[in-house]
Amino acid sequence: MTLSHSVPRGYALFLTASIVAGGCTSLQQTASKPGEAEETPAASVAPTPTPTPVPKAGASVPVPADAAPSGVLYRVGWKSDTTEFVFGSPGQRWIVATGGSAQVLRGTFRFRAAGRGATTFSVQVGAFSGEEAAGEALQRFSSQLGTSGSVAFSADRGVYRVLMGSFSERASADALVETLRASGQDAFVVEGTSSSPGSASVIVTGEEGVVRRFVSPVDLYVADPESRVQLDGKPYRGSLRVLVNSRGTLNVVNRVDLEDYLCGVVPAEMGPKRYDEIEALKAQAVAARTYALAHRGQFETEGYDICATPKCQVYGGMAAEDPLSTAAVEATRGLVLAYDGHFADALFVSTCGGQTENVENVFGEVPSPYLVSVRCGELDTTTLPGAPVERGRGDLPRSGLEWRGYVVRRHIPRQRTVRAAELATAQQWAGLKANGSPPSSLTPAAVYPSLLEAFGLSAARELHLTTSEENYFAERPAASGRLDGSARESYEFLLRFRFGAGEPLPAPDQTLTEEEYAGLLFSAALRLSGVVEASGRFLRREGSNIWVKTSDGRVGLAVDPELPLARRVGDRYFPSASLILRAGDRLRWWKRGSRVLAVWTEADLAGPSFERESSWTEWVRRVSGKELARRMAARVAGTEVREITVTKRSPSGRAIEMRVVTDVAEATFKRFDVRQALELPEMLFTVQRARDAQGELEFVFLGRGWGHGVGLCQNGAYGMALAGASSEEILRHYYTGVEIVSSRTVAAAPPSTR
Repeated sequence: MTLSHSVPRGYALFLTASIVAGGCTSLQQTASKPGEAEETPAASVAPTPTPTPVPKAGASVPVPADAAPSGVLYRVGWKSDTTEFVFGSPGQRWIVATGGSAQVLRGTFRFRAAGRGATTFSVQVGAFSGEEAAGEALQRFSSQLGTSGSVAFSADRGVYRVLMGSFSERASADALVETLRASGQDAFVVEGTSSSPGSASVIVTGEEGVVRRFVSPVDLYVADPESRVQLDGKPYRGSLRVLVNSRGTLNVVNRVDLEDYLCGVVPAEMGPKRYDEIEALKAQAVAARTYALAHRGQFETEGYDICATPKCQVYGGMAAEDPLSTAAVEATRGLVLAYDGHFADALFVSTCGGQTENVENVFGEVPSPYLVSVRCGELDTTTLPGAPVERGRGDLPRSGLEWRGYVVRRHIPRQRTVRAAELATAQQWAGLKANGSPPSSLTPAAVYPSLLEAFGLSAARELHLTTSEENYFAERPAASGRLDGSARESYEFLLRFRFGAGEPLPAPDQTLTEEEYAGLLFSAALRLSGVVEASGRFLRREGSNIWVKTSDGRVGLAVDPELPLARRVGDRYFPSASLILRAGDRLRWWKRGSRVLAVWTEADLAGPSFERESSWTEWVRRVSGKELARRMAARVAGTEVREITVTKRSPSGRAIEMRVVTDVAEATFKRFDVRQALELPEMLFTVQRARDAQGELEFVFLGRGWGHGVGLCQNGAYGMALAGASSEEILRHYYTGVEIVSSRTVAAAPPSTR
């Protein structure tokens, strides 16, 4: 593991020789089994070191010197405006540092802000994702209520809260809440103190039960090598800081080396179990590192750099870490995106809906040359040629059974009798010697017994069908009274052993088609495991081979130009003379040994974007006018929204200006505030009025994408990596004209307050 702070010499006993510095790695220990002694060659036995005395709880020690191997000790806001924070557990030892001194304490710590000032009460009237929108709301409420207020950022919620008034008595705050609620505005009381930042009281319970007062900020460091900072029961690297903010409440901050921080960001933003392409994760690591450095100090007045929520970038700590994403962080260590000598504002989004957006259309900032609209994942297509489709039926869909029969018929020698050739081919694929002969007709009474005989299953039929099972199958409508004797027994056997290969057998009272008969033969070869079915994602074509990604990794398939091909839509197959493929397309195929017998693609109705894998590509929301009014209460007065009109769209189709009419007022929303006011996943949507069963007004939103739409698209990056793109190619696609350089060569620029 990487030590995010140095420890004084007196604490050498806490850091054993087995702790090795390395980016985001975990401590591995090997223990003997209970009751077993570990055997060590006599020559290699080392003398037992003399243990260094452990400082007693309460003993003063040197203040640990914070150290960051990357050169950047990063401060992540974890919680804001809490009146009490409980940390630790009985028996745990921590180094507590404040005011230039430190001591070892043990037990549970209970933090609260010092009570030097009087308790104050404010009223929260809204929460906004952007500081600009919060500032506008503050102005509006100050004018309406004739009282001052403030904007406070919440690290754990990732929003800017608008707080009105500062009352010495709760009754005055309660009265304001009642007034606001009567007008349809949601509001509630929050507590603080009138004191300025300066101190915090810490109550330590446990073995000692002693109450101590420390000066804010208070820093906590691990004192035992097996300990980690625990927040909500999850481990985090680095140290912890608790401080009193300007509102007289507590902020909790995780201080951690930048690279260790990224090990908890990359998997939280792009889960490696789903996005299992290293080049995509490397692109995310570079973007996340750049964002962190570009926004360093964004919340300096709150005592940290950025928050741990999607408002900034999601940070999951050690619980989120994964070997694949950690490898991506290590492989890109120190690399960032730069433009014009400064850190780029490397925004990224989950799903961009097919095309990213210019930053000025979303956030209203000065246009940026590297945050411009680009198509998401539109790479060149690959054409895979196959066998010509027979005339007459090439444009007709097949059932699964008919598709299997079609494949058999495409492989039989031309000069032989069709049914005999089909039978011989299926027997060969099943790995069985020729046995029996084709049925005299395609009636069920002729087909089913001949099928068992041809594959040597007649004896198995007699052995495995008991009387009770015969009765069960006899009661099924498909079989009852329509077949008898050997035909009935054969049909029942095929049902029991699922020789339909996932599909129903042809009804026993209907004559089979030639394709259905051939399909049954192929089904037998599949059921007997002579032919295997496999699946994967198309990656690329190289000559007569295609590369696919399967659960076993990347594999190459040799594809004959006469191979039967098809597109599958729902439960129907459409044979085709060629397939147009893009990286990530779902493919399935049948193989006999190394020989590929057929390939088909499962058509994706989401279209040719790499975002096909995102569950957020398309969405529908149906919201009542009253609920929309509640959501917009801090922005526009009214109890019901009556009309929504998109008055301006960006070139990508996003709604960047919207007029809303309520029962008492009207308001215009612009850019990102459109999404925030409506509380929708994205700004790429259409809207229409509707009515519910009781006639109440509703609005139906149909949209694409998830997020703000600016910068790197995570799903698109994954698709590009599938297609073989490098992390550099991915980054240059989404951030136009950037340089990929060492962070040490880049000058910091004033952070965005977005």
